[in-house]
Amino acid sequence: MSLPQLLAGVLDKHGDSMQQAALLAYLRQGEDAQQYLETITAARLCMSAYKHFSKEDELDAARAETTLAIAKWVKEHPYAHQAQTQAELEKQILLFKQKIQNI
Repeated sequence: MSLPQLLAGVLDKHGDSMQQAALLAYLRQGEDAQQYLETITAARLCMSAYKHFSKEDELDAARAETTLAIAKWVKEHPYAHQAQTQAELEKQILLFKQKIQNI
């Protein structure tokens, strides 16, 4: 897992709580805690911009959709020959490539 993904995960799960804690510290301690609030707010803004420009969410959605389509096909065709399964996988991969090119 890359550092941006790790930070994104932490900020997605705990960003609101971290920002609220920094705000509380700023309200109680004043200027001494201002840097914490600024840092958390800046990090959340940076991660939001990163996600927007990297299209990470759209890529994850396309990947999940492709995986589900493959799983559904395999479940519906349990006795398919290897050549049939390979053909379906190739079809789904081409569809995935088209989706990500349009992102």
